[in-house]
Amino acid sequence: MTEARRYARFRLGIDVTVHSKTLGLIPGMTIEVSEAGMSAILPVELRVGETVELHINLPFGEVDMQAVVRERNAFRHGFEFADHKVARQRIAPYLH
Repeated sequence: MTEARRYARFRLGIDVTVHSKTLGLIPGMTIEVSEAGMSAILPVELRVGETVELHINLPFGEVDMQAVVRERNAFRHGFEFADHKVARQRIAPYLH
């Protein structure tokens, strides 16, 4: 069965820094990015449901976004951007 997605995902391995209120600044590497969220590998495990600040080093500029940890599989984390409208304005231009 094929899983349908609302937004196309783009493989993109770039640096990201996660600011967690509980764990501080955490360096990581993105795996995929979309208009609604992203996945990243981090050296620690964040709590699902935690709201974090993401500092994403896109190829053509840096973007700061708030996001919620939606899933975690060991050190791979799935983040949903808190404001999809702002994400579309700040991130979508880099994905097309």
